[in-house]
Amino acid sequence: MFKRFFENVIKPKDNFGGRLMLKSMNKGHEKLAGWGRSFLQVNPGDRVLDLGCGGGRNIEYFLSKTDRVYGLDYSKTSVEVASNLNKEAIRDGRCQILEGHAKKIPFADGSMDLVTAFETIYFWNPLDECFREIYRVLKEDGQFFICNEAASPDQENIKKWVDMLKFEVYLPEDLTIRLSKIGFSCQYHVDKKGQLAFLARKQGKK
Repeated sequence: MFKRFFENVIKPKDNFGGRLMLKSMNKGHEKLAGWGRSFLQVNPGDRVLDLGCGGGRNIEYFLSKTDRVYGLDYSKTSVEVASNLNKEAIRDGRCQILEGHAKKIPFADGSMDLVTAFETIYFWNPLDECFREIYRVLKEDGQFFICNEAASPDQENIKKWVDMLKFEVYLPEDLTIRLSKIGFSCQYHVDKKGQLAFLARKQGKK
């Protein structure tokens, strides 16, 4: 039962546990997300896409910076919770939140200035296919931002979750290799807690 509840981290279900998890993540991840967002500059008019948007808190933040924010999540329940949190912006035509997967992003080539992934690439498969889709939808010189609680699968604060839920934690060096091959230039920051803020900027395709 304990494991079944925490499987909602991967794909929240349409039940009390799934909705509780989404609300908990909105609150519990905010300190990490706030640290990560400090590395970003979002300008008025930028088009921002948050992948694996969960309960929609990061969408809510980006809507305070720009009027064109989009969310994508493969959990129908996540889409519903995130949409409810941002219902006024959706009503006003400033926001759109869709059900879907990062390996097939339903937006046009070169349509986004910034794509973000907070605590979610752990669950993407196949990872490189998702990265290529992100490259496709970004404008030239657009940025892809990854924010993870862990920069290594061996970190004490994450290892028990990796073992229980069987997800992947990627080293920043590995992400740099993968994204550079696609055509990104990369830089990253790891703080004393082992949290990762990773910035990849779209360059010419290799």
